[in-house]
Amino acid sequence: MLTIKTSAQSIENPSVENSDSPSCRIVKIENTPNFTIVSFEETAANNNAWARLSKNIFVQTNVSDKHYHYVKSENVAIAPEKTTIANAGDKLLFKVYFERIPPTSRTIDVIEKAGAKYFFNFYNVSLTQSQKEVITDIALTPPPSSVTSNINFNNEMAGVMGSVGPMLTTMTTAMMDAQVKYYKQPGIITEIAKLNKQYFDALVNQGFTQDQALKIITTESLLPKANMSGK
Repeated sequence: MLTIKTSAQSIENPSVENSDSPSCRIVKIENTPNFTIVSFEETAANNNAWARLSKNIFVQTNVSDKHYHYVKSENVAIAPEKTTIANAGDKLLFKVYFERIPPTSRTIDVIEKAGAKYFFNFYNVSLTQSQKEVITDIALTPPPSSVTSNINFNNEMAGVMGSVGPMLTTMTTAMMDAQVKYYKQPGIITEIAKLNKQYFDALVNQGFTQDQALKIITTESLLPKANMSGK
């Protein structure tokens, strides 16, 4: 739900189309008269996990490709320092303050390092629609000892597996569509091009020939490649 109070906007648990940070989620966005504030929740995947933030993080809106830069943050270390999360499953709540985005914005991207896994990258984050949590439970009951019950159980399992195939196909298609939509957003291709150019220059500076550097960046890309075969 979008709440509007005088000159401030806020939304809790906004809908997010795609993210490069599987252990983190956005729990709230506030557009105040002075800042745009994004609140995050990081969940530790294991004991002694850690989190840290780069000051290069920025927000980009659907209005234009302008970057709204980092101003300050709360309760999270700035790289190269780290904030340790002691136990697996523990949560770290932190806030990041950005330059204020236009109040007409409908969606934002939060970019720490474009296209890089495990960074705080969140794409097409809605400022008008909250995330709806959907939990689907499939209970599998052990089959009775009788032959008839075993046959019934096997038939039920076949039905379940038959329904999983189309679901996986739909999920794969949705992920591919999301990747294409992400790369079409203003400024994203430029950011990726800059990253690849920096990678190429760094390889040449380390003694690789230009041909070797070109081969490396095309075969060992810094960015994950979309698997268009769906396999």
